[in-house]
Amino acid sequence: MYPGALAITLAVMAATVAISWYARRYSGTTVEFYLAGRTVNVFMNASAICGDYFSAASFLGVAGAVYASGMDGLWFGIGFAAGFVPVLLFLASPLRRFGEYTLPDFLAARFRSDAARLAGVAMVQIIALFYLAPQMVGAGTVWELLVGRGLPGLSPYATGVIVTALVMIVYTAVGGMRGTTWNQALQFWIMVWAVVVLLALGIVTGFSYSRALADLSLGPLVSAERWRVADLLRPDPATGKTPADQAREVMSEAYWRARIEPRLADPDAEVTVLMPQKSRVRPGEPAVFNRPGHLYGPLDQISLVLTLTLGTAGLPHVIMRYYTNPSGPVARWTTVYVLVFTSGFYLLASTVGVMGRALAPALAAKGRVGLAIQVVDGVLAYPDQVMPFLAQSLGGDVVLGHVAAGAFAAMFSTIGGLLMASAASWGHDLYEQYIKPDAPEWLRVAVGKAALVAMALVALGLGLAVPRFELTRAFPAVIALMVTWAFSVAASGFVPVLVTAIWWRGTTLRGALAGMAVGGGGAVLFVVMNLLRIRGALPDHPLTALGKHLTFPTLVTVPLALLTIVLVSLWDRRSVPENIDEVWIRVHGTARERQERLLARVGLRARTGRPGA
Repeated sequence: MYPGALAITLAVMAATVAISWYARRYSGTTVEFYLAGRTVNVFMNASAICGDYFSAASFLGVAGAVYASGMDGLWFGIGFAAGFVPVLLFLASPLRRFGEYTLPDFLAARFRSDAARLAGVAMVQIIALFYLAPQMVGAGTVWELLVGRGLPGLSPYATGVIVTALVMIVYTAVGGMRGTTWNQALQFWIMVWAVVVLLALGIVTGFSYSRALADLSLGPLVSAERWRVADLLRPDPATGKTPADQAREVMSEAYWRARIEPRLADPDAEVTVLMPQKSRVRPGEPAVFNRPGHLYGPLDQISLVLTLTLGTAGLPHVIMRYYTNPSGPVARWTTVYVLVFTSGFYLLASTVGVMGRALAPALAAKGRVGLAIQVVDGVLAYPDQVMPFLAQSLGGDVVLGHVAAGAFAAMFSTIGGLLMASAASWGHDLYEQYIKPDAPEWLRVAVGKAALVAMALVALGLGLAVPRFELTRAFPAVIALMVTWAFSVAASGFVPVLVTAIWWRGTTLRGALAGMAVGGGGAVLFVVMNLLRIRGALPDHPLTALGKHLTFPTLVTVPLALLTIVLVSLWDRRSVPENIDEVWIRVHGTARERQERLLARVGLRARTGRPGA
């Protein structure tokens, strides 16, 4: 246990609870509870969106993915940062101008249909579940590393999951959206500060990005892999070489003799060794740190970036934050700030991944390995642990506390946003619309809080269940991968219907429903089949063969969803909603309104010398 690190982490937890408790006075009505009264300014909302968006995959996973795979991991940072470009161009201002509370609200009003609302609610809940799972995994993992102890009868991992769920219940249910906004903004800057401190210590130690990148790319990329001894010593019929021979080529002789060789006498024993990796882009060649191809083949390279770029625009907890801005133009400027913040953060996080790969061997050789971290001949067995490892190795207990606080801040802020979006769907979109439309304000808020508690308990169950899938055996940067699956569902299920509903008057209800079913349903089916195949519960079959070549379904499901929407809407063109003109004015404004906004901006610029809002 590291008392200083634990104290800093507990202080952050206490601060979030205190902020939520103070904000409770502002959550007495539904518009306050769900949307903070629509009064959040540009800087505060941009910071809160970043806190909401920077999940465990951002704070731990991006650095871990770069550490594990080099260029393949760098795509995560690039894709996450680019994700707000479609939001800026196509969604932020129109959705805020339209008003309402949630994405299901928009769909119901756009198509004048209860079916559209219910389909939207289903998609929100599916995305929330996919996204909550890796956040809870991150919570359990960080607690296991930081504290190393659990409550009586519980493992450290399970304790971390349970403590996080309980804190989140207080965090969101008490403070509502205003308290969540203040917490998310604070937590974003805690994350930034932690990464900056870590990089500063690395630079003082002698880290140089350009030199490290060149040195790491001189030989083949290696990864830590767990092998059963009998399999490790089994010769390849084609070459006669065993996996053990390949491992010895990239491992030091001293480590092999001291740690591996004594265990080779037991065929059923498991050992973790370093293995040279093959490029999936250049068959027959080794994977290299500064070239893509370690984890993903040519199709996956494209699909990964597409998934991350489009997936952001379909995340309900992120898009819901734009409803807290006072107006459409403010929402647009908020997105500009977010683009600046995200680009800077992901640049820093990716650099930490390179720094970890460069410094880990020397730090391990000096005996600077603490926590519950396994280092195999200078390489971390679990890349997602690179930031806590560097923090403890370079700065000791205090810096570890900063990083641990940043990690919990990342998970708290994202979980808080997901719970708010999920609760809004249950409370506002279902209870208020269908069960008791005439319910008083206090009862509406109470139902929203009850939905938050219920979803937090579901998240707890997900966090405890995920380790049984043993995904780390197949994917080293598992947190980033699981978040990307959530992005796949969001990109496929929501983005095609949102873009067409906003920008094509001819989109019909049947087209929208069919597109959501094909896109979102196809993405969910693809991910589930991949999980079953990883566990060996699904035999090789032509229907599952695509999963071997395409880790992310977006490259298939997004075009299919768009094509479905267009074709069904053209076939069903007579059922274009009668209120389409009214909807178009709400989404885009009249020509006169647009001209008045332009003249107002020009006048403000002339008077102050600054651009208008």
